[in-house]
Formats: sequence, C-alpha cells, structure tokens
Amino acid sequence: MANPTTHVVLCAPPKPKDAPSLSGFCEKLEVFLRYGGISYEQRDVYPFQGPKKKVPYAEIRHDEKTVTVPDSHFIIRYLLENKLIKDPDDLAELTPEQRAESRAFQAYVEETLYSAVVYERWLVPENFEVGKRETFNNLPWFLQYFVGWYFLSRVSSAMWAAGMGRHSWEEVQTLQREVFDALEVKLCKHKYFHGDERPSRIDLTVYGFLANILACKANPYSADIILKSTVLSSFVKAMTTTLFPEYEDLLKTIGGDA
Repeated sequence: MANPTTHVVLCAPPKPKDAPSLSGFCEKLEVFLRYGGISYEQRDVYPFQGPKKKVPYAEIRHDEKTVTVPDSHFIIRYLLENKLIKDPDDLAELTPEQRAESRAFQAYVEETLYSAVVYERWLVPENFEVGKRETFNNLPWFLQYFVGWYFLSRVSSAMWAAGMGRHSWEEVQTLQREVFDALEVKLCKHKYFHGDERPSRIDLTVYGFLANILACKANPYSADIILKSTVLSSFVKAMTTTLFPEYEDLLKTIGGDA
C-alpha cells in the first residue's frame, strides 16, 4: 500500500511500551502509518521542539529529500497528495457524501470529544494528579511537580480560550456522551463507519482517539463509557487485534484474548 522508498520519523512525546500514545493526535497518526504499511519509527520529542510548538510532527524521507511537516492532519494529507500511501477512502470506495460525513465526524471527534477528554484529564482535580504522574513519569519527582503545574496552566489557558474550559464538568460530560452516542449510532450496524469491507480514514481516526482514551488512567469517565458500550469496545478490539496486536494490556482491558 505504501511507497517502499518512503520512511517517516514520527516525532512525538515518549510512548509507553506496547501501548497507545498518551497523545490522541500522535496515536491517530501512527494508526494511519501502520494501516498504510509505510516504514516509520518514533523519535521522542516534546511539543516546544516542533515547528508549530505542538506534536506530532514528522520528517518524511522520499525521493532523495526529507520534508518536515507539522500537524497530524497535514502530515496525512502530504502522504496522500504525494502518493506515498494509498488513500483508505479510495480503497473503501467511499462516495462524495460519505467522505463529507466522515470529515464532519472527524471534526466532531478531534475538536469536541478530545477537548472534553483533555478537560477531564487536567481540569478535574482528582484526575490531574493521575495525569501528571502518567505523563511526566520519566522526570524526577520534584520536576514532575513544577512541570505538571506549568502544563496545567498552559492547558487551562488554552481550554478557556477555546471555550471548553468555560463549561462545568457536568456540561463537559454531556458533550462527551453526545459524541459517544453518535459514534455508537454509526457503528452499531456495520463493522466500520461505512460498511463491513474496509476501514476508511474516519475509522482510523476514531480508533486512534478511542485507544488513546482507554490507555490513559486520567480519564476514567470517558473510558468507562467506551468499556460499557458493546459497540465501541468491539470496534476497538477488532481494530487493535488487526493493527496493534502488541497492545496486550489494551486488549485485556476490553476483554480481548491477549
């Protein structure tokens, strides 16, 4: 499916061994790379090192050149537009209407659900300590304290500016449930969003974020919704088994056979 001479360096925060990334967007990108069959490796970086001061970004080596592209959405577009991987939407033979619906759901998941999950991890006090230890466990304990509070300040400001941080926790829970309900409706009758034959881009995106949620201990409310949903947990199990069988703890969490 991929250009055999292409190699991608996925620049992202340190990833737990045999587990999804603690960043939903980094996990989403890796899902696309794994599904596309492209050669890739991860380089551990931090957001301030990226061209846009966020992660992921990628160094894409092809045709005797290396191009640095920031942002998961534009990395994937670059790979597709330069025909370095085949488009999952083309392989799934999606209609223009299906592609438009997929793009709307992508925005719903990335802009609403993931922002609500970030709120849950960092702005709910009982989850903050869990998230701090989970995210910065490679740092000495005394640095974890200062880095954690600095990160909380940055997240709080970003959430307030984006609007999500102006909601109460109860309102954020409502937003989460609405997204999960919509995902259930789309996946309850078919294996994938648009049928039973092949996953398309939206399946890869949704899986990346659901896997990320289940891998993080600092978002117990959203993880519990996924685990209690037969539709969503079955979707995650099937995609994990196919693409990331090394995620044994995730498979055990959702009742897999690892």
